[in-house]
Amino acid sequence: MIWNRPDLMNRLANLLWGLGLLLILVSGVLMVIRMPFFPVRDVVLTKPLERVQLEDIRAGIAPFIGGNFFTVDLKAIRQGAEQQPWVYRADVRRQGFGSLALSIDEQVPTARWGNEGTRTTSEWLNRDGEVFEVPDSSLGSAGQGLPVLHGPLDTGNELMARYVRYSKLLEPTGRTIRQLDLSPRLSWSMRLDNGTRVEMGRERTLNSADEQVNLFVSLYPQLVSNRPVAPAVVDLRYPAGVAVRYPTAPAAASIPSDRKGKS
Repeated sequence: MIWNRPDLMNRLANLLWGLGLLLILVSGVLMVIRMPFFPVRDVVLTKPLERVQLEDIRAGIAPFIGGNFFTVDLKAIRQGAEQQPWVYRADVRRQGFGSLALSIDEQVPTARWGNEGTRTTSEWLNRDGEVFEVPDSSLGSAGQGLPVLHGPLDTGNELMARYVRYSKLLEPTGRTIRQLDLSPRLSWSMRLDNGTRVEMGRERTLNSADEQVNLFVSLYPQLVSNRPVAPAVVDLRYPAGVAVRYPTAPAAASIPSDRKGKS
């Protein structure tokens, strides 16, 4: 029996005393760090900001700076910063004693989402195909020359991928895409920098849209040869040809094609 073993009893007593002292020490440390004697003195931005406004950042993180340096909620501060206009991603960490380091990556618009902003704000796509909204007053020259992509909700990634792919396919023509649309009925169309609208319709196979763009590229020299103006509309949805309408022509011309049927 343990009661008949003084050496074991002494070891057990020492263990219990040690645990008790450890609990007292931990409780004391927790009490100290929770006391308002160690406030967050400042928040240091680690990167220069071009479009993010300091006032917005202050307003976004101010509700979460309370408490003290040890107990401040870093996750809440990060989320408060990321909810502000032009903030793509934020990271916050404790730095030194009483100071927080806040790193902010700004949004980089790569395309306008939709034709125009609503009232005083505009929606844009970033490099990941994610939609973000910023005040028009903060845009400056950020949106000049960027394409317009438009489609149903949550199709930004697909539209961005299509824009990159079709732009590459169009390089032999020297034309660029100014607007790429995906209708609610999943019909594709694009407007080029010379004003030509290219109708591709709905896809029947995975590669059918690529084939249509390649067909347009192959026919492009004929479409613009000896013409004073570029075509207004090139409709690629026909199974055995391409319908072309020029600004001055009342009726569509037809250019034969040996491709198989598409819609």
